[in-house]
Amino acid sequence: METQMSLSPNADTLNVTLSGELDSLSAPKLYDQLSQALKDQPNIKKIVFECQNLSYISSAGAGILLLSLDNFGHRGIDFELRKVRPEVYNILDLLGLTKVMAVSNA
Repeated sequence: METQMSLSPNADTLNVTLSGELDSLSAPKLYDQLSQALKDQPNIKKIVFECQNLSYISSAGAGILLLSLDNFGHRGIDFELRKVRPEVYNILDLLGLTKVMAVSNA
């Protein structure tokens, strides 16, 4: 399944809608889009990922989320994953992401 993502800044929040699968092919594209959006919008203080249509996340996808948190978190940017499906939540929890960023179930 192809990954679709859209990024939309709103005041000091960057809303990221993800659908499909976040894997080794799509994860670098997400990172590039996040980097560009934060460059264009330096006032962003929070990134909210809307994940209700994200059906799968690989270790590469989780790794990009951690890399993003590591690289952008030092700027005081908070990360939140909302409406995460149980199958995706289980992977995030197994990899420890639920301990380093806010994750809410669908």
